[in-house]
Amino acid sequence: MNPAPSVVVVGAGIAGLTAALDLAEAGVAVTVVEAGDRLGGKIATSRVGGLVVEAGADSFLSTKPAGLALCRRLGITDRLVNSNADDRRTFVWSRGRLRELPEGLVLGSPARAWSLLRSGLLSPLGAARLVADVAVPRRRPGHDDGRPGADAGEETVAAFFTRRLGREAYGRVVEPLLAGIHAGDAARLSLPATFPRFVDMERDHGGLVRAALAGRLPRQSRRREPAGPVGPAPADRTPFVSFPTGMAELPEALGGRLRSLGVGFALGQAVSAIRARAGGYEVVTAGGDVLPAAAVVVATPAPVTAGLLHDLCPAASALLEEIPHASTATVSLAYRLDDVGTAPAGYGFVVPRAEGRHLLAATWASGKWPGRAPAGQVLVRGYVGGVGREAVLDADDDGLVHLVRAELAALAGIRGTPVHCEVHRYPAGMPQYTVGHLGRVEGIRQALGACPGLAVTGAAYGGVGVPDCIADAQGTARAVLAGLARRDEPAR
Repeated sequence: MNPAPSVVVVGAGIAGLTAALDLAEAGVAVTVVEAGDRLGGKIATSRVGGLVVEAGADSFLSTKPAGLALCRRLGITDRLVNSNADDRRTFVWSRGRLRELPEGLVLGSPARAWSLLRSGLLSPLGAARLVADVAVPRRRPGHDDGRPGADAGEETVAAFFTRRLGREAYGRVVEPLLAGIHAGDAARLSLPATFPRFVDMERDHGGLVRAALAGRLPRQSRRREPAGPVGPAPADRTPFVSFPTGMAELPEALGGRLRSLGVGFALGQAVSAIRARAGGYEVVTAGGDVLPAAAVVVATPAPVTAGLLHDLCPAASALLEEIPHASTATVSLAYRLDDVGTAPAGYGFVVPRAEGRHLLAATWASGKWPGRAPAGQVLVRGYVGGVGREAVLDADDDGLVHLVRAELAALAGIRGTPVHCEVHRYPAGMPQYTVGHLGRVEGIRQALGACPGLAVTGAAYGGVGVPDCIADAQGTARAVLAGLARRDEPAR
């Protein structure tokens, strides 16, 4: 019998850990190498003094099945918690105050347009223009409409929503909701790469209003869905779900399962090189260790991956370098409720780029999730940075805390001295799916075809959310396993 093939996974974020799980459960000997001293990558939770403070994602979408399916595999479904249902309102800072965003907003719905009008988010002309989407013709496939950022067959997020719903609805509602997910500039983000369901709505129904009136999601796209399939949340789940002691429960459970399968971990070991060798590859750590492998899965951020592949696969490396990344930071602040006065309403608020504020958004973590703060305290998280707003990140941590406190006071009336502060920075941490992204990713996959057994996965390719990274990693693991099977065929 041939010995079990060995695979090295570089990077212990959610994508790397998921790929390692699929490989290990298939009988492959796996070693995970991670530059940091813990598992989870950008998923990290601080638990101190009764507070549950998220450094990165505070939840994942239950409407994308990959996340829930992984929880079932790990036996942690009973640990999932829904977001609080008492007050699900979200607000938009607009024209001098917080204005409520209609719950369950379906962009393009006439009923929601009038709700937006009552909220003051849209003027009468802006609401009427939104509803007029019903009269806007489909954009013909391959048509260059001359708008900035649009090319034959591909539109930016900004161009699409401005064309369909008007400038006001785009700038006041769509931009802070959608562009904020990527901390990017919607005038550069590719619509097919970031939000393909809207492309499908126009194709299948003729527009967003017509799709809303049809009362159903667009049919499954005929092309690959880069951001994963989206459906309704399960009956027992809110659209976003988390864990009682924070999102770190997910990588912790993954780590436990992997160890039970015999997966080896090399933490605190940055990879300095990946080299080809007879029968596969060798992964060289900064400490000088050399790990032989039949295959290598690189699950690091695209800039790091580009460096590791520079000599091994120059074509893929060059395309990886073309994926821009934004820098962001989160600032979490815990206040005494007595100092705040009353707990903030709803889940939080977003800020349109047009308002010219430093704050991208704020989440009332203790109002959105159960058990995030002890009685008598309020936990708030502010988001700063992103494309075009990265200058604020030049401040030190104290400076960022001061800035977010000032913004919260001005926009939401939250004053007082925090009893706990945490700042988490992500330099070049958010991949930007700019126009041409799908082609770049396809080019990366094709270039790697010249290096059998070498694969990449992570947030830079098929979606930035937790379920997207899980799904991408699972697809990558399947491809690696298929390649190992083909390699061993002559020996059978």
